[in-house]
Amino acid sequence: MSYRKPELVPILFIIAAIGTFLALGIWQVQRLQWKQAMVAGIEKGQALPKLGTLPQRLEGLEYRSVALTGTFNHYKGMRMIGHPQAARQGFYVVTPFTLHDDGRTILVNRGWSPPDKEFRPEGLQTVEGIIRPLRPKRMFSPANRPDKNIWFYEDIPAMAIATEMTLEPLVVEAIGKVGKDVFPIPSDGKISVRNDHFNYAITWFTLAVIAVVMFALYYREPKNPNVG
Repeated sequence: MSYRKPELVPILFIIAAIGTFLALGIWQVQRLQWKQAMVAGIEKGQALPKLGTLPQRLEGLEYRSVALTGTFNHYKGMRMIGHPQAARQGFYVVTPFTLHDDGRTILVNRGWSPPDKEFRPEGLQTVEGIIRPLRPKRMFSPANRPDKNIWFYEDIPAMAIATEMTLEPLVVEAIGKVGKDVFPIPSDGKISVRNDHFNYAITWFTLAVIAVVMFALYYREPKNPNVG
């Protein structure tokens, strides 16, 4: 089987295309490894006993279940932009929560609520929930607007300035039962992690192979019917 000599432009194009497909496939493999490590971290945190108090060192507490007692500072509450629910606009109610045992203040995401509909419990409260990583600023995420109390991601130093409180770098996502027309709507405690990176990696590597095969077929010399 013989092949025609390829022109410069097509061969440069196919090299670039194959390189791109391979790079995307490798990136998806790396994302797969990162996602698998995340899932392992979630499972490890969820398997540990529930915390009734927070240790002095807060590192490595992600996905631990907690039952913490303290008081909400509702007048310092913040509005985290969230997805509409049942065609209603709303936000996540993020409220500073001062712990009863040592006076430290953390943030509690109490759940989703339409504007000005959230119930504000007073006095000593016990919050059951899960410690989760802070939401980082994404590439195309808008900037936070502390002046309008609109937050797209959790920036603890900026939130501390906005609330005029010393905040620990920790967020508890409250878990609870959903009541009819009772807001905010707490989390159900389920942690779901979408992991399609293996399929994406296979797709990109397959495209690289297809590109090589199509390039080879295009430049294959047709068989001479008069020979043989």
